[in-house]
Amino acid sequence: MSLTTLKDDLLEEFREERIMIKEQIELLDPLATSLRKPAAQRLLSSGTLIISEISCYIISLGGLAFIGFLHRIYPFTVLNDVFYSSQIRARVGSTNLLYLILAIYGLVLVGITMMFILGRMAREIRLKNDILNQAGKDIKTIVGQHLERKACMDTIEQRHMLGLSGVSQPVAKDAASPVQTPTAAFRLSGLSNVNDIPNPGFQ
Repeated sequence: MSLTTLKDDLLEEFREERIMIKEQIELLDPLATSLRKPAAQRLLSSGTLIISEISCYIISLGGLAFIGFLHRIYPFTVLNDVFYSSQIRARVGSTNLLYLILAIYGLVLVGITMMFILGRMAREIRLKNDILNQAGKDIKTIVGQHLERKACMDTIEQRHMLGLSGVSQPVAKDAASPVQTPTAAFRLSGLSNVNDIPNPGFQ
């Protein structure tokens, strides 16, 4: 197993982090866009769901009151008159009249139950929309942080040419000229002729 230097490990970690940030941005950016909605649409959706939820609860309570006063509400008062009429009850049958009345009450109860379930579903949808909206905001924040980090890493890569050679560019000593040309570097070395540069291969 070959040992690597700290510089090699840091360069490899730098490249892996760049790849990871790029993949996360490609994954999270469309997700955040699909989760978030304009404020007007979100407000309209929440308002509609709240109105639907309250309406379903009111209808459910009204249905319970309707069951309690069913025998006093026209035309359902006819059922009460028919049930207590001995002649009609004898002709139709008391059992059949009882089943008819129970069926009507049962249908009303089923309608009340369905409206209550619809109200609960509207509430769950409204709460889920709030969660999705908040998740969209959080993902958008994370994408923004990743973009800032990616910009910093791109700056570091361009400054040190990490994507080209994997070797850091030497820092220039002269502040006025940050990048030295070969001629300037040769002059700074103190040699007067190019033939004066020692070549270890020919010594």
